[in-house]
Amino acid sequence: MCVRPQTYEDAEEAKILSYVFAGRSGLENTSFALLDPAGKKLTAGSRSPSMSYGEVERFVAALDSTAAKYTEKAKPIEALPTLRNLRLALNVAAADMRPLVIVRGKDEAAAQTLARKVAKLAWSEEQVGEAHYVVLQEPIEFEALAPELGTSVVQPDPYGLGGKVLVHVKPEADAKELARALVSGFKQHKVKAREHDAHVREARRRGIEWESLLPVSDPQVPERRN
Repeated sequence: MCVRPQTYEDAEEAKILSYVFAGRSGLENTSFALLDPAGKKLTAGSRSPSMSYGEVERFVAALDSTAAKYTEKAKPIEALPTLRNLRLALNVAAADMRPLVIVRGKDEAAAQTLARKVAKLAWSEEQVGEAHYVVLQEPIEFEALAPELGTSVVQPDPYGLGGKVLVHVKPEADAKELARALVSGFKQHKVKAREHDAHVREARRRGIEWESLLPVSDPQVPERRN
């Protein structure tokens, strides 16, 4: 399974990523290794599959042979893959050019109940990897992005400072209505490819900065990211 790490935004996650791979300067912006179901490394760590395997065919063969050992013991994933808060979720979704699904409940219990309904769809073959997710309860920041309780599909602006609600359904929506809403929102999400240097220059011109929770130890990444 490939995951989208938060890297310098979560201290506990950073410990795991450093175990997977850390360079001479410490935790780097990307980490790669094959792990068993208990989290033990089956391969040496590196920055990417290409560094470890070189050719795509070698990587595919390694995945096939490794997965075959655990197929019968594999359990379905049920938890919704969420980001820590709305501010971070907007930034990550904008950077990845993905829609953001906001799950909002009146309290923690309601939010988690709705999250479980969304999770069944998020891991479906049609929707896996299509979006990022965040679960919220009252009160929230960026109120305009989730004006009602329920599930919203949002298109973040290019710098993750706001966004547009594409689709919204109420908490009591059944599974079919919820599925239709997510599909509709994903189809409406449209972004233009961005050129990295131009994107960064525009951010600097507008005074937009992102300061990570943890110090950036990767020498290839500036500590303040736009």
